[in-house]
Amino acid sequence: MKQPVLSVLSACACAFGASFPLTAAGEATPVFDTAGFLSACAGFVPDVGYAVPMDTQCVSQAVRMCNLSQEMKALQHCADSAAAWLEADGARIVSQMPGFDKSVLDDNGPAGLSLPMPAMGDAPDCTKTSDPNLSSETVCRYSEALSEWLKLRILMRSDGMTGEANQ
Repeated sequence: MKQPVLSVLSACACAFGASFPLTAAGEATPVFDTAGFLSACAGFVPDVGYAVPMDTQCVSQAVRMCNLSQEMKALQHCADSAAAWLEADGARIVSQMPGFDKSVLDDNGPAGLSLPMPAMGDAPDCTKTSDPNLSSETVCRYSEALSEWLKLRILMRSDGMTGEANQ
């Protein structure tokens, strides 16, 4: 792994630990702050050539750390939480681009956009992907949310963007 990726992951891991709410019995139950981690980690990713892989690492690390905090028994919940955050952050990015037509994210849209995402291409057909620990709905939601979010992050960083959305 390259040094910038390690720095981002280390900073995020240090910045966000697990919070410990009390259960009815008064015992502390570790709960990983997926949204907080993703917000912090994505905020640390600089506008560099490896930004897309770094963004991807933020998301995959959030899911892994969430699942680890639940003793490897909550992958479904963690993937759903990450997908929800990706969808919400994508909506936030779009809201900062007045008049943005989301159909440009699809190659089939009226103004189909070809984004420079080496070795990524189109999102794989999620209906053909399976994971014994995830429902097919979660696999598709996560896959689609990640693909759209990465495209929006590329647009957000592009030279053509103006205003608050340009990092």
